[in-house]
Amino acid sequence: MASLADPVRASAAALAVVCAMALVVLAVGAAFTVRSVAVEGTHHLTPEAVRSQSGLLGARLFLASAARARERVLLMPAARDARVELALPDAARVTVSERTAVGRWVSGGAEWFVDAEGVVFGSVDPAAAPALRVTDERADHRAGDRVDPALVQAAMRLAQVQTADLRPDATSPRVVLAAGPDGLVLRTAAFEIRFGGPERIEDKLAAARRILRENPNRKLDYVDVRTPDSIVISPS
Repeated sequence: MASLADPVRASAAALAVVCAMALVVLAVGAAFTVRSVAVEGTHHLTPEAVRSQSGLLGARLFLASAARARERVLLMPAARDARVELALPDAARVTVSERTAVGRWVSGGAEWFVDAEGVVFGSVDPAAAPALRVTDERADHRAGDRVDPALVQAAMRLAQVQTADLRPDATSPRVVLAAGPDGLVLRTAAFEIRFGGPERIEDKLAAARRILRENPNRKLDYVDVRTPDSIVISPS
């Protein structure tokens, strides 16, 4: 029996070696190199940028990692999520879910987009965000930075306010995130309204409107509604 088993073992061992060598050839050989990477779902990003960031083009298919490629794509600030698929013999597909801009965040002389999660990101399409702008004077931001989502929501609410919502001399309203205690400030050509933090933003806005209705012709430097139950007007 031993004499019959030895040839079987030898044949099995030889087959294992051949299979291992075949796998090595498949892994490193040019026959299974990723030659095409299809990219879907982009608008803020270009397919070329995603393709390059994935690192898949030219990679050996059997050594490539869809998980690692996804991690690389998610380093792009405009990418909220991504799915990567590898397909024999030489293809890959990257499907990107991009962030949705809720407005524009101006900082350090640059205009970025910002989403509801407070992520600051760029876009190849300058028209791909609502025309709601907030100027952040606190610090310079760059793509990938995060802003407090509550602050973004409150700032974008104020960015919707128009002259007709205030009084006739409140022209050219713009929202500024100032350094220091003033926080969110709505500046107009005639005066400014200081809102402070994002909490109770609707109550603060209602209080400011009430003051302006009650004082349609009064000269104002600022209306401070940081504490809506204790409003300060200057000049007093």
